[in-house]
Amino acid sequence: MLCIYAVMSNTVQIQQLRSTAHNLRSLSKSIGRSRALTVWSLAGPDTWIGPTAQSCYDQLLTVRRQLLTNQQTLVDSAGRFERRADELEQLPPVLRMVS
Repeated sequence: MLCIYAVMSNTVQIQQLRSTAHNLRSLSKSIGRSRALTVWSLAGPDTWIGPTAQSCYDQLLTVRRQLLTNQQTLVDSAGRFERRADELEQLPPVLRMVS
């Protein structure tokens, strides 16, 4: 009975890892389609003049860089989850019980 539980538990873990990877990739794609990534291009001399305008522009670029970094982090994490699921699938059933 313990063997069956361990294999079933691993199957659930594999499914959870793949589901999490899918959700992270979906979130990454949503960030990639977001207008937040292009709003910086709307801030220019015609929009706003003065040091405050430059500060706003700089902050928008900073947020854009952070979003792009976070987007890549989500994709990287999804890849790690999928690799772990692949590793678990490759284990013989006896070893799955202990991982």
